[in-house]
Parts: sequence; structure tokens; C-alpha cells
Amino acid sequence: MSGRKLKERTVSIPEVKKIMEIVKEKIEQINKEEGISHFQEITYNYVNKFAKMSEKDGAKVQKFLIDKYDIEEIYAINIVNIYPRTVPELRMILEKSIAGKSLTEDELQDLLYQMEELISAQV
Repeated sequence: MSGRKLKERTVSIPEVKKIMEIVKEKIEQINKEEGISHFQEITYNYVNKFAKMSEKDGAKVQKFLIDKYDIEEIYAINIVNIYPRTVPELRMILEKSIAGKSLTEDELQDLLYQMEELISAQV
């Protein structure tokens, strides 16, 4: 299968997991015996092992971080991928972020609390 790049954007691990599930399903519909390639299988196993939240929760958290705290997209994606639980972990992710550097300890703690609320909220 020849791949042609249509567009490029940075995505989180939960997004890759969702994409890989769709790809795997489509490939198995086309050719059940052959299945996905070795590289795709490695990627599929990796994202299933390391996704810390669902794709929907990841999208909610990413949007929340960008909209409420003006955190740059790449840092919001890193937060979704790593899912920090403490202020020092969060501070490490945001140490080079322009918006993140200006946040106080209390604001970072509040950000973590709000992230937990977003993820645990059942819709």
C-alpha cells in the first residue's frame, strides 16, 4: 500500500491509537489473511500500551489547555501523552512553553485538578 501525504499535523498518542484501530479494521476488511504490516503492528502495540487516556478525553484536555491556559499545541499534546499527576511533572513539560512558564504553582495545581475533573466527568 503506497502512502501519499495529504496533510501533516501533530497528534497525541490517544489520537494515534484511534487512527490505528480504524486502519487495522479497514485493512482486515480488505485482506483478513495478510492484516497490517509489521511496522503498523509495532505502532499499534505501542499506542495501546502507552495511551494514558481515551481519544475523547485527550481531545477534551488538549482543547481545555489551549483555550483556557493558552498553552501551545505541542505542549498540550505532550501533557495528554504523559498525563502528569504532580506539579513538578507538569512544570517539566512546560519549562520551555511561553504560556506555561508564566503559570504559578497554584495555577498549575488548579490545572491538574481541572484535568482530572474533565477526564473523570461522564458524558
